[in-house]
Amino acid sequence: MRWLLVALFTTAVALAAGQGAQLPDGDGKAIVNAACTTCHGVDVITAKSASREDWSGTVDRMKTYGASLDATQTNTVIDYLAKSFGPKGATPAPAAAPASQDSAAADAAGKALIDEKCAGCHGVDLITGKQASKVDWTATLDRMKSYGASLDDKQTSTLLDYLVKHYGPKDAAAAAPAPAPAAAANADAGKNLLNNSCANCHDLDLVSNRTGSQAEWQEVVERMNARGAGLADKDVAVLVSYLAKTYPNKK
Repeated sequence: MRWLLVALFTTAVALAAGQGAQLPDGDGKAIVNAACTTCHGVDVITAKSASREDWSGTVDRMKTYGASLDATQTNTVIDYLAKSFGPKGATPAPAAAPASQDSAAADAAGKALIDEKCAGCHGVDLITGKQASKVDWTATLDRMKSYGASLDDKQTSTLLDYLVKHYGPKDAAAAAPAPAPAAAANADAGKNLLNNSCANCHDLDLVSNRTGSQAEWQEVVERMNARGAGLADKDVAVLVSYLAKTYPNKK
């Protein structure tokens, strides 16, 4: 009889102590109230902070003491306890920056690299007057690094993304010329390459005052390309053909 009185007194004290504590709302609150507070106060729960794994062990242990929970209720209670009374001190992940902020930061970083790493050797107009594919810009950066431009892998990637974004190929549909015979089209393409790739570094009279064979113009274009002209292989062939036809060897 004495043990029964002690048990009843202990339960009463526990219940009284837990009256001030409140369970937060959530799916599982009603089950916890029904299955847990018959044996101990809510404060036993609210004072605890544990991982989901620890709460799972606690719930399994309570079930061996007589808590009546089926499998679905068990999962609901564990989820509720882990969410409401998880480990203290957990720092929530920072919210992702808006895409517009990321884009602005990337642009600022790319522009800063041009000012810092490129403008010391040549004018920025060599960049702003150029339009090239990612492959061509990659080759240009590799060539500039071989000339001494100090760029680590991260800086190279940042600068490449900036160049492709702002000085990538023009829209093919908008830039496409009206249909023309193949010869005229090739001549126009060669002239455009000359204006876009050569005039950035020197006056075009250096070209127009010179004559040469196909092989000689090939050597000139390849030498200029090595100095930063940034021509793709297919463009080299077009430009060489144009120069050899427009400024051939004088007989």
